Amino acid sequence: MFRFFKKNPLEISLEKLKDDKIKLDLQIRKVEEEISDIERQITLLFEEGKRAKTRSEELTIATKIKTLSQRKQNLQATHAQLNKQMMLLSNIMIIKENEALIRSSPLYETLKKMPAEELENKLATIQLDAQNLNENLMKALGYTDQAISVGYEEDEEIKKIMDTMRAVKEGDLEPEKAMRKVEKLRE
Repeated sequence: MFRFFKKNPLEISLEKLKDDKIKLDLQIRKVEEEISDIERQITLLFEEGKRAKTRSEELTIATKIKTLSQRKQNLQATHAQLNKQMMLLSNIMIIKENEALIRSSPLYETLKKMPAEELENKLATIQLDAQNLNENLMKALGYTDQAISVGYEEDEEIKKIMDTMRAVKEGDLEPEKAMRKVEKLRE
C-alpha cells in the first residue's frame, strides 16, 4: 500500500500525530475544493457547448471536458488515498490514547513486533473506536489491503461527450446532468 510513517507508527508521539492529522485534513479539503472547481468548469463548458457554432468548436470543448474529467478522476483517486491515510492516523491516535489499557494485553506486543508497513496497511483498512479497540485490532491482523485501481476507458469518450454536448445544445439535457452523465462514462 503506502508508507505514511518513516518509523513504527506506535513510536510516534500523540502530539505529532495530531499535527499530521491537521495537515492531512487541509490536504483533503484542498483536493475536495479542486474537484468541486473542476465540476463547475465542466458544467460551464457544457453551457459553452450549447452556443458552439461549428464541429471544430464542439471538438475543442469536448477535449477540454475530457481533460478535466481525467483530472477529476485522478483527484478522486488521490482523495481516496488521503482518506485511507486519515483512517490510519485516526486509528493510531486511538491506540496511542488507549496505550495504557492495551499495554496490559498480549496484543500490544504483537503490534510492536509487527513490521511497520504491515501495521500501517492493516490499520488503514479498519475503523477503530475506544469501545471495541481490542476486538477490532484482533480482526485487523487478518485483513489485507486492496489497492485502488484506476482504469481509463478512453475509446470513444470524446464521441460520447460530444453526443452529450449535442443533447445539451438541443435542450434535451441540462449542463449539470450532462456533467453527471460524463462522470458515469468514467465509472
